[in-house]
Amino acid sequence: MKKAFAGKRKVLIIGIFAIAIVGIVILMVKQPNEARNQAENTEHELPAEIMSEMEHLFLEPKIHISRWAVDTVEKRIDIFVWKLTPENERLHGKIVDGWTINITYDAEFKRELEKLDAEMERLKKIPEMQVGAWAWGINPRTGYKDVDIIVGNLTPENQQLHGTTIDGWEVHVYKSLIPPKVVALRDPRVKERIEGKEYEIDELTKQTDRELLVDVYIYLKEPEKTIIATVDVIKGEVVKINETASWVPIPGR
Repeated sequence: MKKAFAGKRKVLIIGIFAIAIVGIVILMVKQPNEARNQAENTEHELPAEIMSEMEHLFLEPKIHISRWAVDTVEKRIDIFVWKLTPENERLHGKIVDGWTINITYDAEFKRELEKLDAEMERLKKIPEMQVGAWAWGINPRTGYKDVDIIVGNLTPENQQLHGTTIDGWEVHVYKSLIPPKVVALRDPRVKERIEGKEYEIDELTKQTDRELLVDVYIYLKEPEKTIIATVDVIKGEVVKINETASWVPIPGR
């Protein structure tokens, strides 16, 4: 499996038509949370060894982190997961540089996912929506969260959802069997640039009257640079690639 920043994992839900997705879509998302803010505000106070451990855990897709918090008094890292696995259960009680890692099942977030899936199922039953599948994603570091809705055809009804929010989840509607991030990561030019490297990934949708474009930002950690692959969602291909020698923030994020 390629190394990637697992701040946001896309989880694909298959709807009324069959969709073959190869690989795991990894991206970044936001979920406002008091505990999350606490973690972000105290990151600079954490020892380098602890931050290195957290960076490693964020890279692991089987850890399933939904959020995390820091208790500087007790020297404890509370990691909340939306799915318990042998990989994250082994971390419970682990001590790193005098800090204890505590793993907790995030029942609240699981209920949030169930509510989102119920809403998607409701939309799927509306013929005009043309919903075939959806994929949700979350980044515990930034709190941003979104859901990609894959439709059979673009209609006025489903296009009205694009760019809106459902219970805090930003909605993207695509007429494509393959999400833009997968299209970008499969492009030979992109694969050549990121092969064997660790990266973070995010996206920015740019919709015009004639096109639905998504800029996929791929942040390489070493050497530090940004690859911006512009994906034409309708055509399902990368139409442009830009590269910079530093990290470029996404406008408006």
